[in-house]
Amino acid sequence: MEVTSPYSYISLNAIGAITGAEMFVLLSGIVLGMIYLPTVRKLGEWVTAVTMWKRARKQYLVALVVVVLVYLLGKLPFVDATVITTFTDRGTGENGEAVSGQVYDLYANAPRLFDYPPPWYAVRQLLLLEMGPWVFNIMGLFVVLSLLLPVLMWFIKRGLWWVVLGVSWALFVWNSIAEVHVLPSQFEDVFPLLTWQIAFTHGLVLGVYRRQVTAALVSNAGKIACSVFVFGYAGSLVWLWLAHTYGYSASPFPEGSYGWLYDNAYTRVFLQPGRLVDLALMIVVTYAVLTTMWKPINKAIGWFWIPLGSASLYVFIVHVFFVLAVGNIPGLDRGSWWQGTLVHTVVLALIWVMVKKKFLFSVIPR
Repeated sequence: MEVTSPYSYISLNAIGAITGAEMFVLLSGIVLGMIYLPTVRKLGEWVTAVTMWKRARKQYLVALVVVVLVYLLGKLPFVDATVITTFTDRGTGENGEAVSGQVYDLYANAPRLFDYPPPWYAVRQLLLLEMGPWVFNIMGLFVVLSLLLPVLMWFIKRGLWWVVLGVSWALFVWNSIAEVHVLPSQFEDVFPLLTWQIAFTHGLVLGVYRRQVTAALVSNAGKIACSVFVFGYAGSLVWLWLAHTYGYSASPFPEGSYGWLYDNAYTRVFLQPGRLVDLALMIVVTYAVLTTMWKPINKAIGWFWIPLGSASLYVFIVHVFFVLAVGNIPGLDRGSWWQGTLVHTVVLALIWVMVKKKFLFSVIPR
């Protein structure tokens, strides 16, 4: 929801080293890894797999409904849906500054769906999620990852987590070189499957082996290693930034290190190696902070954020329609701090009420 407020400032600056997408995919993997094996012990492996595939089917059907609903809402005379049905290139993608400012129609062939009979190419684009609002395109990635979940967990359950991670890294490296798009779906342009699966697979392994990993990290050796990593890595980045900003030598780093890393390891629109290291940094620091300061944090903000986090997929799905609604507020100044703060606060409050009231919980996956 692109309005100026303290919320957006914090998310873009204070934790701007990563985006919500990486943490969303990683935590989804962790949670599914935590619940999968207990569910297998309760229901059996095949029934659990079928249950997860049914969940993926529900996600897919909801995705189709959202895509169609957004298009139909845009046809109402008082609704302008272009805020999410078109995308203006910021010049930060694969094609760089050359296409900056170019506007893409994300529903170019949607009108053909209402022809009689509808042409197959339009139906195919809908079914493969090649059309849809840009704020929602990561949903296609979740559908595919959910379909792959039982297969991945089959290996992890048998102690072959190293095979899963080995293949995951091989696919990540291959895609960083070859830029392969496995599917024609819209999400592949922003969240290519062979790249983004790496956060999900690592989340699954962390979820399954969370007790062993936690025990290792809180041991004396683990505390030392984590401290060296956090302070060494974060300190190095701060040093590089200071040298770049104020024009002095970044020794012992080579001249120009900041610019090279910025362009080749931390580009915001790609899941590059630097962002993976940032993700590890964020998960370690966040876990440490929440563990040591849990009582005051929980007392202060847990009542609000925990319900939203527990229904994060639901929140993501319904937020699409709030983005559309905000895009149609007449006279809204998106650069105004007070207006943006009001918009973000009201939307968060409304979604919180929806979660607490379990509005459409039986229909929308959580």
